[in-house]
Amino acid sequence: MSTSQFTATMTIPKDGKNLWTDIMQNPSTLPEGVTEGQYIAASYAKFSDGVSVFGGVAAGPVDSGYNYALFMVFDADMNQIGGWPIDPSDWEDFQVNAISFCIDPDCDGEDYELYIDEATS
Repeated sequence: MSTSQFTATMTIPKDGKNLWTDIMQNPSTLPEGVTEGQYIAASYAKFSDGVSVFGGVAAGPVDSGYNYALFMVFDADMNQIGGWPIDPSDWEDFQVNAISFCIDPDCDGEDYELYIDEATS
């Protein structure tokens, strides 16, 4: 059971954890115009207080052999909060069920719990 004050669910495509892991670990040639840091696959979730998260897999450096998970957090007015309030930098895959985070730099816990769920069809 979550002890976070706010919870939300981000729904990714059916079998998305495997598909997005493959995009992270086995990047193909990117389409023309896609550069490092741009999203290749992404989804969205909104918390009851208006905070929202946009996240997924972003293009890695050219010829690096990998892409990476990237999540951006926005307040109720769609202003980006912080630089990296969710840090998935050590992820090697997308096999995650939930992400806990806090938007206040002085927070002593995790106020937000983002569940990652796959669509059923």
